[in-house]
Amino acid sequence: MFTTYMRVNSTNMFSSFLLLLSPVLLQDQERDPVGRVTAYRLDHVETLQGDALEKVVILVRDGMIERIGQAVIVPRGAEVVDLRGKGATAMPPFVLSHATSLQTATRGRGRNAKYRGIDTVWLSKEDTLKDYLERGVLLASIDPPGSGFPGRTSVVRTTASLPVPEALVDDLHLKVTVEANRSAMELLRSAFKDADSAIEKEKQAKLDWEKARKEWEEKQKSKAEEAKKKDSEKKEAGKDGGKDGAAKDADGKDADGKNGKDGKEEDKEPPKEFTPPKIDANLEPILDWVRKERVAQVWLDSASEWVHWQDVLKDQELSWELVLSHGSSHNFHEVIDDIAQAGVRVDIPAQIAKQTRYTRIRINLAAELVAAGLEKLILRPSRSGVRGVDSWRVGVAALVREGLDRQIALKAMTLEPAASIGQEEIVGPLIVGAAANFIILDGDPLDPLAEVLMVIEDGKRVYDREKEEDR
Repeated sequence: MFTTYMRVNSTNMFSSFLLLLSPVLLQDQERDPVGRVTAYRLDHVETLQGDALEKVVILVRDGMIERIGQAVIVPRGAEVVDLRGKGATAMPPFVLSHATSLQTATRGRGRNAKYRGIDTVWLSKEDTLKDYLERGVLLASIDPPGSGFPGRTSVVRTTASLPVPEALVDDLHLKVTVEANRSAMELLRSAFKDADSAIEKEKQAKLDWEKARKEWEEKQKSKAEEAKKKDSEKKEAGKDGGKDGAAKDADGKDADGKNGKDGKEEDKEPPKEFTPPKIDANLEPILDWVRKERVAQVWLDSASEWVHWQDVLKDQELSWELVLSHGSSHNFHEVIDDIAQAGVRVDIPAQIAKQTRYTRIRINLAAELVAAGLEKLILRPSRSGVRGVDSWRVGVAALVREGLDRQIALKAMTLEPAASIGQEEIVGPLIVGAAANFIILDGDPLDPLAEVLMVIEDGKRVYDREKEEDR
């Protein structure tokens, strides 16, 4: 009895000890995970997914946005970057859809599709990607120079090293320019014709290979059956006392079906795998486009070129985006509805232009395209180089002031160009679980006087204006 009593009480005492200990264990399990943590306290955040947020904390851990909101508890030991009260605004980084100033080569019109944008880049210390980084640009797409089929675009990070930056994507869009003249249109038509011809040749070559392969396999099967039959006959002849069971048959063939010394060699076996005919390097990217394995960026600078492009395109189902290239005047207002209803992403300069150079009538092409139903809009600087980036936000602000939706405009500088180059995971909305890639300005992004204070890439500050100015 006494032993039993002690055992029961010992068990109860141990259980009580565990109950006392469990809150401690629970707290230990619920501790914040280990990792480098930085908390950014800001006045304003343009998440570009839903409404903007005010008085926000962005908590970054190991390159990811762990928490974002007004009631975020900052873990003990975290680095705190407090920018409240300074008008500090965070938003996704800017993306340059056409960093033409990075080209260091020239090329004329023609079929030069084998070239890539990155092939032309060689940057000196005086002409660095840092100029773009300081202005909040994290990604830049580089076009191949020239017209017609000048090549394929490449993508770089502005944090890449010099003199030849490593490409984030070295081979992306096929660049195609449309011009309203006979030779340019013939270049387009001949490219499609050659691509169709190459596809037909490949189809025929595959049919010929399949036929040769089938015939060879049937022949081998027949030979195997014949050999099996002769082997059986030889065995039967051996049983009957035939002296020449292993001798050649009346046709001079051995029992295994092979020809003798005086016979011909066996038929050569066709390849087991089909190898397509070799394609010219300048036609291959065009062929990929026709096969719907590549997206093209089609460049136009007038409404008449849109009409020519539609005439060449006809009923072909191709993947393409539209890049409208115009200056202070254009006539694209004549085809706004047609462009908007084409269902493709449209890339235009961020500027208010006149309908033609002979009138003062102004047109907000971006706003009118959106009003006509366009869903995917990219706004790029109206000028090339750093000067273009400096005036970029000024141009976008003018478009917003004259009718373009503000959030559509901000997305057109960030999320849409990122989606065009397939980098949505790098530049996307500022939400929990997204990569910690964002910029911080000291004011409204559409205020031309607001400066970029910081650029955060994968949770690390790759640009800090205050530190740069202290050097």
